[in-house]
Amino acid sequence: MPALFLLLCFGLLQGCRYPQDVEGTLDTVRGGVLDVGVTENPPWVIRSGDNAQGLEPEIVRSLADQLNADVRWHWGSESQLLRALKRFQLDLVIGGIAKNKWISMAAAPTKPYVKVRSTVGFPEGQAVPESLDGMTVGVSAVNHLAKALSDQGAVPEIRDEPQQPNGAFAGPGWWLRAHGYEPGPFKLTTDKHVMLLPKGENAWMMAVEEHLNSLSGLERRLQQLEAEL
Repeated sequence: MPALFLLLCFGLLQGCRYPQDVEGTLDTVRGGVLDVGVTENPPWVIRSGDNAQGLEPEIVRSLADQLNADVRWHWGSESQLLRALKRFQLDLVIGGIAKNKWISMAAAPTKPYVKVRSTVGFPEGQAVPESLDGMTVGVSAVNHLAKALSDQGAVPEIRDEPQQPNGAFAGPGWWLRAHGYEPGPFKLTTDKHVMLLPKGENAWMMAVEEHLNSLSGLERRLQQLEAEL
């Protein structure tokens, strides 16, 4: 009986120590094919025919190289890809996705691998005010910054994305630098970017997060890619 008890305890410890996959994703991907759902969101993901370019495809390719795997891209809307992920038809979903509670209900997000702060940028040589109160600040037509600007007393103004710096403009720091703006000290939002995995694939999650944790210079790379668009 004591020997049996020790064996049971050892088995439990082994199970706790080594994460397992419900569907064996890591074992299937290693030396095989990595099926990745992609939705276009430049410069995070840039579509080139059926191929994928941009920051996150670069990250995925380097992960696949480590695992001796080929990458197979599957294009679709975020909702289509999440349904496929839930059915284990995909191993990973990317698209410049920021973590939110709805995403966490539908999939298993990685820990945020890059946190992007949005602020107000100013053309070179323009004085930076102490506050945004009463200042007109440009924003893209599709944005999530207007409320944060209003909360700080600024007046959001929809503008076409400028080819040359023109007045104050709100956006992520890397985007502002790519377009010739100098980011100011004002904190509007912080987006925590993640990749999405099927739920229950714990060994696969560990492998992906270990790779993401090894990365650096991601905002600088985003800036380079944006400037090339």
